[in-house]
Amino acid sequence: MESRDVGLAILMVFSAVMLTYKWLSLYDNVDAAVIFFAFLLTFSLGALLISIELRMQRIMEEFENTKRVIAANSYDLEERLEGKIAAYVEGLDERLDRMEKRMYR
Repeated sequence: MESRDVGLAILMVFSAVMLTYKWLSLYDNVDAAVIFFAFLLTFSLGALLISIELRMQRIMEEFENTKRVIAANSYDLEERLEGKIAAYVEGLDERLDRMEKRMYR
């Protein structure tokens, strides 16, 4: 979360309160409860947006960690498979050599 996000949330709350006050003052019917609820509504909306941004950042960090783990595990798996295949191919090479020796006798 950046300070810019907090600043924009504060500006959003302030502008909602001022807009509500000006709108109600046009009709000479300024009501503190309406202004408070406008404040509460915009404050909760700003908090929701910041919460969503923080959640998205946390998900991106988890994704990056998962990507690193998969890369490390795939390297390990590749080495193990390469060792098993090499052992199998070595056995096949020995069998082929024996078969070639029998054929040329």
